[in-house]
Amino acid sequence: MTQIVNMILDRLVEHVTEVMQTNIAANDLTRADLVTKGLLQTDKAKLNVQIGITGGDHENTEYLDGIVTLEKLPNIGFTVPPREIGGGQMWWRRGVARLECYFVREKLNESDAHEVAYDIFGRLEGCIEGTPMSYLVDSYGEHAQKIFCPGRTIFESGGPPKTYIFRGKILWQVLTERP
Repeated sequence: MTQIVNMILDRLVEHVTEVMQTNIAANDLTRADLVTKGLLQTDKAKLNVQIGITGGDHENTEYLDGIVTLEKLPNIGFTVPPREIGGGQMWWRRGVARLECYFVREKLNESDAHEVAYDIFGRLEGCIEGTPMSYLVDSYGEHAQKIFCPGRTIFESGGPPKTYIFRGKILWQVLTERP
């Protein structure tokens, strides 16, 4: 049996790995050392750039999946009818991609660390929104349609004098159709 959220996570990890790791030279500071499904739980000092992709958001339990008209969902400027005559519902399946950049070994100055972190973050956001979702259909007949990134944040969380750390989070949501 398969479920659409797990299929979405697998597709995101596959695509992000290709774009952020496989297609980038091993000595490039913007290359992801780790792309994983789930929380980031590895040694931070050994891996510079880490990306963890999850369904939901363990830091915000109100970041829910739901039918597109669920009252607490933010308006992202994309409207579809929530139900069809004869059956079918449109849902948002939601999650986050976490980015951690530990520029400890490189001894970058603050300006260079900012530049590298924001390059990585921009590439990740574009990569997520460019992840193909079509043809994902789970065992329950739910179809993935399109992915959006409705919010993001990145911030410096450690540093001086030359061990800068950046953390970011990109919110993603996938429009799905349930039978």
